Amino acid sequence: MQRAAADFGKAIVSGQIDLSPPPETPADPRIAPWWRRPLFWRAVAGMGLALALAALIVLAEFSRVLSHRTTNYLRHLHAMNQTVAQLKRRIVSVERRSATVAERASADEALKRIVAAPDLRTIKLTGADRARDGSARLRISSGTLAVSAAQRAAILQVAGISAGAKGTVYRVWWEEKRKPEILAAEFIPDSAGRATVPMPIPPREAATVIVTREVGTAAPKPSGATVLKGRITPEPSR
Repeated sequence: MQRAAADFGKAIVSGQIDLSPPPETPADPRIAPWWRRPLFWRAVAGMGLALALAALIVLAEFSRVLSHRTTNYLRHLHAMNQTVAQLKRRIVSVERRSATVAERASADEALKRIVAAPDLRTIKLTGADRARDGSARLRISSGTLAVSAAQRAAILQVAGISAGAKGTVYRVWWEEKRKPEILAAEFIPDSAGRATVPMPIPPREAATVIVTREVGTAAPKPSGATVLKGRITPEPSR
């Protein structure tokens, strides 16, 4: 064993045994690098396709959730809008009732003052406005105009007037000789055909008071049918 080792050492020293690394084998030019191989790019394409499919699945799920939430939001918004609209209608109804109550209270107060005035004058109005009530009985319109110069106020009470179609209003006019009519007031009767209308006192030259049924906007002169008419008696001298 020792002799063999000594002989091997002598051979290395004498150069009989070459310990240099073997020469590198030149690459085969027919074999492409890994980054130019079709299999590599096929793998890359497969990974890209998988990522695109995953993104599409996530996007579809997100769109579904967003659509569901949007639908719920719109449903809640529609319900809230309906609730707000109902509240607005209730507020308008309450305001109208309050205004009607206030107007009636004001008219009743004016009526009390005028009736209690010492210079009270009353003017009867008659007409041919005929309407049938719920029991099919014929009712004829009538009215009374109370005037007080001391109170500088007048008030008209009418009954038996039909409500008319939507947009129908009644207007009170003063008629003077050889002069155009003067608008004094306008009103809408209740379902029973009654109304109490505060208004200014008639002009000194007024000879007649009439009530006309009008449809549409205000007009400078009467254009509808006359339903009530009364003759104004001259104010007695003091």
